[in-house]
Amino acid sequence: MYVLGISRHHDSAAALVRDGEIVAFAEEERFSRVKHDGRFPTKAIAWCLQHAGITLGDVDHVAYFWQRWREPMHAAKVFARYFPATLEVFRNAKGDQGGRAQGMLDTLRHGGRGIDDYHVGGAVLGHVKRGYTLGRDVRRALGYDGPTRFKVHLVDHHRAHAASTFFISPWDEAAILTLDGIGSDGTSTFLAVGRGNRITDLHRIKFPHSLGAMYAMVTGYLGFWPTMDEGKVMGLAPLGRDTYVEQFEDLVHLDPDGGYELNLSWFRHHVSGKHVVSQTFIAPFCPPRPRSRVTADNPVPQHYADIAYALQATLERAGLNLARWLHRETGMSRLCVAGGVALNSVMNGRILLETPFEEFFAQPASADDGSALGAALQVSVGRYGASRVRDGYMFTGPEFDEVEYEQALADAGVSYTRVDDIAAHTASRLADGLIVGWFQGRMECGPRALGNRSLLADPRDPDSKARMNEKVKHREPFRPFAPSCLAERSGEFFASGYPSPVMLLVFDVLEHQRSVVPAITHVDGTARVQTVSQQDNPLYWQMISHFERLTGVPMVLNTSFNDNNEPIVCTPQDAIACYLKSDVDAIALGPFWAQK
Repeated sequence: MYVLGISRHHDSAAALVRDGEIVAFAEEERFSRVKHDGRFPTKAIAWCLQHAGITLGDVDHVAYFWQRWREPMHAAKVFARYFPATLEVFRNAKGDQGGRAQGMLDTLRHGGRGIDDYHVGGAVLGHVKRGYTLGRDVRRALGYDGPTRFKVHLVDHHRAHAASTFFISPWDEAAILTLDGIGSDGTSTFLAVGRGNRITDLHRIKFPHSLGAMYAMVTGYLGFWPTMDEGKVMGLAPLGRDTYVEQFEDLVHLDPDGGYELNLSWFRHHVSGKHVVSQTFIAPFCPPRPRSRVTADNPVPQHYADIAYALQATLERAGLNLARWLHRETGMSRLCVAGGVALNSVMNGRILLETPFEEFFAQPASADDGSALGAALQVSVGRYGASRVRDGYMFTGPEFDEVEYEQALADAGVSYTRVDDIAAHTASRLADGLIVGWFQGRMECGPRALGNRSLLADPRDPDSKARMNEKVKHREPFRPFAPSCLAERSGEFFASGYPSPVMLLVFDVLEHQRSVVPAITHVDGTARVQTVSQQDNPLYWQMISHFERLTGVPMVLNTSFNDNNEPIVCTPQDAIACYLKSDVDAIALGPFWAQK
């Protein structure tokens, strides 16, 4: 039984699941080369089917990560409840006060023209409309006019998030926490229990009370792009001071029963449909930072770094409160997380270390891209009872053979050699101080490079970070880089040796090791750790092992193989283009080595 899962908002993606097993999963941006591409995932769907060797006619079910309301008028009522001011758009378009709800429904029926998906309200309305047209849209996008038999399933958004993490976790029972901006019934935070093939709701917190929306709004205030640049703000926060932490406590009121409420006077998302703070926020904290490129000569002013610090502290406080309630309610020792907010690895690290949960599992594609996979798994495993297949959830994208590698190098006019041991050769060149593009095997999913589409450097070199940020990635100088550390050695360098294969846990670097690996140690003495096991990625593990034998350090600096404003490279051609236009010194493309 084939189930095709689709996400089509920001970070559109497609996933193909066969009887509970992940056959293929990839983001549309990797093929379109448009970062955070939110268009219909035509290229991702086509690749999933091609990889499986099937056509749309062989697909049994299509799953979409947004549950539609059963009746249009019910949709109107819910929409009006959560986004009252957005209805002004439709009232103005219709020209009379009595046509407000009808205007919205007309817009829905006629394709949602005029809806800006950057607006929170527009995004929700767009999802409602898309639920009615999904089967047709898939056929049209692929240009497929043959017979089809698939049934369309609309999956609750947060249940898709939950399925994306619990059904691939190694456990038969676990507590589940998902957090994002907003889901299909207004849910922004979902607390649940997973047992076997079932996920059971415990508690939902609904819009406008949303930790994801809160973080996005302050991200915009700080001069970055909301719903895209939250990771930058997390990296900026350690440069701040605790000046505003007490004031920020008024932004989110925590309940002892695990809930929370935003103080809505600070925000305008619920009345404007946009990710913006209110005048109440601006008055004590000064006007927003103008959106401009951050460089060494144009740093983020200290005031705004202090705001980022307070925001991050507020999120962590709320996340800990939710996790502690979930543990008290379930008594479970294992926690699975997903949703865009679950990409906040600093919060995740604190949840693991400061709550009674003893084990932690994160979905590598925790944001809406992963919901394509979650929707497919919810149908395959949750609805039809397929067995859970828990392997192969990290490296799910395209892979290439030696012929394709060599042809891409020849087409680009790049001189290269074939080396007998690419892992040992790369390790020695890293130890010599080179920055190397490492392109091997199947592409990883999610926003973090996990060792198959990575840029690598020597973590001992204090200049590696500055050079990588300025000359290779062309990004903000404050942003940190992650260590890829041998799993069996991580406890020697970090405050916890807990497995972190998908780079979604931040731990303190042990104080006596910070001078040993300065390039991966952030300003606050932490690192976003990726642990690499021989089982998960044998070749990458071998390369790091060679580096350890040469240097005594069991890790390398790892960041995604891309320039700042482009997606992670997908094909050999993408990798070579990035290598040629940047300050990357060399590239390891399969067994082939090229060096400037």
